[in-house]
Amino acid sequence: MVQDIDYSKSLQTIVGKVVRVYQSGDMLTQDHQPQRLNIELNDAQQVVRMWWG
Repeated sequence: MVQDIDYSKSLQTIVGKVVRVYQSGDMLTQDHQPQRLNIELNDAQQVVRMWWG
């Protein structure tokens, strides 16, 4: 079942924030930055995971 989700309010919270986009399996630094949004992509460039830190 496909759900229609309104992401407009969620997207507004990341405007002006630092974003790190990386591929699954990439090595990442271990520095924790609570205001940084991390976006993990798979080989097909699809979002697998999003997390703050």
